[in-house]
Amino acid sequence: MLACYKGIERMAMIKAIVFDVDGVLIDSNKIIVEAYQKTAEKLGLRIPSPHEVLGLMGRPLSEITKILWPKSNGELYMKEYRSLFMDENLAIPAVEGAVDAVRAIRESGFRVGVLSGKILFFIKKHLSEAGFNIDWFEAMVSFETTRKHKPDPEPLLFVIDQLDVEPEETVYVGDAISDYECARDAKVEYFAVLTGALRREDLEKLRVKNIINSVVELSDLSGKLALHA
Repeated sequence: MLACYKGIERMAMIKAIVFDVDGVLIDSNKIIVEAYQKTAEKLGLRIPSPHEVLGLMGRPLSEITKILWPKSNGELYMKEYRSLFMDENLAIPAVEGAVDAVRAIRESGFRVGVLSGKILFFIKKHLSEAGFNIDWFEAMVSFETTRKHKPDPEPLLFVIDQLDVEPEETVYVGDAISDYECARDAKVEYFAVLTGALRREDLEKLRVKNIINSVVELSDLSGKLALHA
């Protein structure tokens, strides 16, 4: 439920909703952890724990590689990691109810964007294969789009500019620490979902105010907001 939320009055000014991808729209975290581990094993690197990988979610692959294996050949690791997704053609399902939720949010009149540390090819590939219509997303910011990446606010401010709205008119929906820090520093309202990297107790320690089970609850709220517009 949205009992944690401050009230519908504050949200009445919201015009755009920006989504992270992994763990928010697509149920990818287990597959991603296994891909990191398989790639590390293939290259003879230390195999990271799921906790390590999930704690870094939201950051670009290049940055995660540097943190986990600072002395490794990062370019080689990224090549092997991406090849794993291509060669095995890993199917990643949508988070339950997420496709209908995004459709409903669009139909309620909100502008919709995506911000992810993935490269654009994989954003489009994974979203379309999971059942999302790419045309629903009016702006997509990927690893290639900006010089700085989450948790820096630059990519979120960029997608907000592309959507032609203001930070105070925007909600960012994520699941990772870097998502929260990005939204906080961009002065954007943040919603954390429990379908991704962090548990409720992790989010409460960060003092995240808006914690929802999934994007389906945000869809329910957006319908109420449309009635108040």
